[in-house]
Amino acid sequence: MNGGMGVVVAFFAGLLSFLSPCVLPLIPIYLSFISGESAADLKAGTARKGAVIVRAILFSAGFTAIFVLLAILSKGGMSFVGSGAKETAVKIAAGIIIILAFNTLFDFLPFLRVELRAGNSGKRTPARGSLGAILYGMAFAAGWTPCVGPILSSLLLFAGSGDGVSRAAILLTVYSAGFAVPFILAGAFLDRALPVMGWFKRHTGAIRVATAVILLLFAVLLLTGGLSSLSSLTFRAAYEIETKAETLPPWIQPIAKILARWLSFQGI
Repeated sequence: MNGGMGVVVAFFAGLLSFLSPCVLPLIPIYLSFISGESAADLKAGTARKGAVIVRAILFSAGFTAIFVLLAILSKGGMSFVGSGAKETAVKIAAGIIIILAFNTLFDFLPFLRVELRAGNSGKRTPARGSLGAILYGMAFAAGWTPCVGPILSSLLLFAGSGDGVSRAAILLTVYSAGFAVPFILAGAFLDRALPVMGWFKRHTGAIRVATAVILLLFAVLLLTGGLSSLSSLTFRAAYEIETKAETLPPWIQPIAKILARWLSFQGI
């Protein structure tokens, strides 16, 4: 997969993780826990927004650090695999991703339902200070939930099969951004975000389908060698769109040209 497209898919994977049924309903609780503000004040818009935003950013930095570390370890592990064995490992990884994609839809693997969410039992007190928010973000990443785990696992397998540790780290950083951006925005505007979050809660089926599609996209790219072949495909598509743009209606020509330039930028 090429650079621009890989970044876009990773970002949407992070966004789908935020919207997953295991995470979205708990966003007010996480924000309350890391900021020390009550959930009622957050929902009413009377909480100290500055403190909430800062803690949300630090919390995001914590889980981002863990995800990037996992990407580096994943890629580092693949570097010890020989070329012949690596091809087999990639096929196995693709097979695992396909299983995770279908399990997202049909939930036929009961052991994946086990919750490993950090701090999900016992009496909890708010995270103390900036360091507490960072550490809790790291614990949140380490105790990832079942309905987000398939996305994270698939992205790690995908990143590990690519070229270069830095590329794997970038993909997981962008994935983290896909989760962090709406999380921080929710912290700043939770009172306004609740209706939007409620809409997504009512459409969890569509979110599951979108998640499965993202996972299957990772698997197909691995199985077909899309990591290298997709670049030429997007360049060819960009050329065709650019060539035919002048024959389109005037109002759509700028859109076609922007799309062509975006496609020509692609290239992991």
